[in-house]
Amino acid sequence: LSLKPGLRSSRPIGQMLRRSALGLAGRRFSTALAQEPAARLLEGRCALAQPWSERPKGTIDQMTGREVQTLSKHLGCELPSVDLTQSFNFEELEIIKQASDDAGGIVVFSHQKDTMTIHDHTRFARQLVASEDTVLEPHAVAAGHPLDSDVLEIVREANQHVVFGENWHSDHSFMGLTASYSILRIDDCPRFGVNDTLFSSTEDAFDGLSQTMQNLILDLNAYHSANKAYGVGHPGNSLAAMEGTDTMSMLAETPILESDVLQPCVTVHPRTGRRSIYVSPTFTTHVDGMKPEESKAILLFLCQWIARPEFCTRVSWRPNQVVMWDNRSLSHKGLADELTERRAVHRVTVRGVSPQNHRGESFSLTHKTKAAQGGLFEGVMDMPDAATAAARHMSA
Repeated sequence: LSLKPGLRSSRPIGQMLRRSALGLAGRRFSTALAQEPAARLLEGRCALAQPWSERPKGTIDQMTGREVQTLSKHLGCELPSVDLTQSFNFEELEIIKQASDDAGGIVVFSHQKDTMTIHDHTRFARQLVASEDTVLEPHAVAAGHPLDSDVLEIVREANQHVVFGENWHSDHSFMGLTASYSILRIDDCPRFGVNDTLFSSTEDAFDGLSQTMQNLILDLNAYHSANKAYGVGHPGNSLAAMEGTDTMSMLAETPILESDVLQPCVTVHPRTGRRSIYVSPTFTTHVDGMKPEESKAILLFLCQWIARPEFCTRVSWRPNQVVMWDNRSLSHKGLADELTERRAVHRVTVRGVSPQNHRGESFSLTHKTKAAQGGLFEGVMDMPDAATAAARHMSA
């Protein structure tokens, strides 16, 4: 393994790449890599802030039809001492990634400088991709930010009822090479405790299944579709959400909408070896080789299972905050519990690999099918109009 140009190392790479024990029961923060001077990055590391008293009551989860609850105590961490406008060497980037592994894939970089720019955001991301020997992945459907095409600006206008990314998904699961890390920077921040981002540990969700159910889904594969979320034909999908903003728009050419890709229903994390449920109501259309009724039953169960409170946490937004999460460990959704407040964020995504199952097999580069029609939850569950309206705090 060799360092990419511009990355410095003061210790042997083999020593830097030590991994924490796999499948920790109740994760503990690792300090194995944290030696001076890089240890400063972990100063003040703590659990995520959970402002329960400041959140609106009665927010409905679209998948369960119940009030949103999050009960996970160990998922996610805050690193208040990391200044993302600085340069990082290989070892320091490895410490950040290890902190992510230890926290189940969520790292909140709080207290960033007021002067942090979109270019500082992408510069950090490009250092990260250099350490991974990969590239940034612009969004395949939505146009990039005018200042940097690698940045996707996600806007939820005040009083907008259809929200971009409002249901569970893993970024870019509809692509041959899916997303590893996503790095989100707040631009227009709502008040603390509303319009949060909800995360589910799909690794904890897999671990929580019975051995019988784990064995049942281990060798299942399902198709993921960009066109389901971004195609014409449904007033509630992400295309409709983009059309409800003043700034988001489609790319002129969107070949990703023409075909869907096959992914394992259970993937293995390339760094930690943990297994994860890899389906979503946003992008997954059907389980390969099953009758529609069988597929729908399996997907409905899995999507409702990952939404269980014990697997979930919420990231609340503050000004000058950046959040990095690992799509290989998590599913996420943007909550819309305060419709009067605007929220705008900038997202940069790191290209990962073709997801592999427990046998080391991957399918997304070789197995494709004609794209599904634009939809919302079709193939996963039926959401009556009244339930959809209630979920969005609209009158039925």
